Amino acid sequence: MAFSILAYHAASKHSFSRYADGPGFLDWETQPDPFRRYEGSPEIPLALPPDEPGPGYERLWDRPPDPAPLSRLSLSRFLYESLALSAWKQAPHAPPWSLRVNPSSGNLHPTEGYLLLPPLPGIESAGVFHYSPLRHSLEARRLLRADQWEELAAGLPPGAFFVGLSTIYWREAWKYGERAFRYCHHDLGHALGTLAFSARIRGWRALLLPAVGEAELASLLALEDQRGPEAEHADCLLGIFPDRCRPPEEAVRSFRLPSTLLAALRGLPPLGKPNRLSPDHVRWPLLERAIASAAYPGGWPGEPAPPPLPVPPVVRPQPSEGASLLLRRRRSALAMDGKTPIPRESFLRLLSQLLPRGDGFPFALLPWRPRVSVLFFVHRVGGLAPGLYLLLRSPAHEAPLRRELRPEFAWQAPPGFPEALPFRRLALGDFREAAAKISCYQTIASGGCFALAMLADLSGVGEQPWFYPRLFWECGLLGQLLYLGAEAAGLQGTGIGCYFDDALHDLAGIRGLPWQSLYHFAVGRGVPDRRLQSRPAYAHLARSPG
Repeated sequence: MAFSILAYHAASKHSFSRYADGPGFLDWETQPDPFRRYEGSPEIPLALPPDEPGPGYERLWDRPPDPAPLSRLSLSRFLYESLALSAWKQAPHAPPWSLRVNPSSGNLHPTEGYLLLPPLPGIESAGVFHYSPLRHSLEARRLLRADQWEELAAGLPPGAFFVGLSTIYWREAWKYGERAFRYCHHDLGHALGTLAFSARIRGWRALLLPAVGEAELASLLALEDQRGPEAEHADCLLGIFPDRCRPPEEAVRSFRLPSTLLAALRGLPPLGKPNRLSPDHVRWPLLERAIASAAYPGGWPGEPAPPPLPVPPVVRPQPSEGASLLLRRRRSALAMDGKTPIPRESFLRLLSQLLPRGDGFPFALLPWRPRVSVLFFVHRVGGLAPGLYLLLRSPAHEAPLRRELRPEFAWQAPPGFPEALPFRRLALGDFREAAAKISCYQTIASGGCFALAMLADLSGVGEQPWFYPRLFWECGLLGQLLYLGAEAAGLQGTGIGCYFDDALHDLAGIRGLPWQSLYHFAVGRGVPDRRLQSRPAYAHLARSPG
């Protein structure tokens, strides 16, 4: 019998009686190197940009800025605010570890980034370049002739380029075993979010190119010959376009890599050799079967963009911190103070940013209709009674969720909240203990302003298993919005991957497929660990900012 990705989903659940299979202890001798390097590859250092505030965070939902010209410097800033290091931390008597702009479960960073660029001053040849966050540099993997770039970018506007993302599953499997597939794709969704925001700051638009399959993308990124537990698996290709002259939606949805170009590249050895990440590995057969089952063959054109929700502004615009600073300042809270509330207006602003509205930013990045709505455990929100609430991110979700969730739920608009906001009160009460218990007894889910569970519609995943990881991408993108919205409100967020799946479903009344919880999150006032020292992200590099 063929393996089903839904079998993986069921087997990788945590429950009160058993956790999904994992290593049981951390073998520090085999901890993966968090940095992929291509030894022998020509390296192009990027200037270290000075920290600048950038446009106000709230302004990103208004008209996009004028597009920045594509240059080595604008690329440096684009990466500096999306995939780069953000700081180093060190505990007493311990080696330092790095943090990145894009968050990762366990800070293990399975996601690798690639740029496909035209010739530019300081980047003399078009090519495929691996981004090194450790060195803030580009490592050339393939060099393209001018005619090959023109073939690849035919019909695209000047200033367009591409970003490819891949996953090294071993980095998460080392700590999390079978559940690593989920966490890797959460992380990829977070990376999509940082790329979308960094592009928006520059007046660019990041859009997934849905028809490009994994095998052809692996050939383009020079990953097709990688094997074994440390292999990179090609996930997706994004087009980055000047926002005001981006291609028509149909051109984005139908974009394919030229077969003649791929054939030519397959005959050329890539530049550089991937470094070894661990001296030894543990295999997880269920994880390997999930990876194989969810491989994407390509050809799906995506879905037409849904109309934006008719949600009027729910709060008055207010001056906000620079988006660039928020992207680089974001940290995952390790504990919550258990007392700080979020003001009503800040909460309303955050809710509205989780909805597809206006010109679609940032959700137009994903070429499918929303599949995820959000169940809130409200603990400390100004003007809102504690309880269970639901944010409906698509009008199509209401009817099936009304049928699925507990019949006694109220489905009422909270008093004083805009009727047009699709936010419904389900039940009043103190759900702090339940939130912590369901989240593997983690008090971070009870000590903040609110916690939440992302409910995804898995309809059709059995027939299209490659869509399963894309649901986690959508959850990761929502998680990135929650991180940044929390920072903008003077709070912190944290993703929660450890939770008892069916305990959450029991609480909500979910009896099985298609609705399942795929990601949990908490927002509150983080409690800093005073034992830790911080160092600048690139103090280890000799070159100066510029």
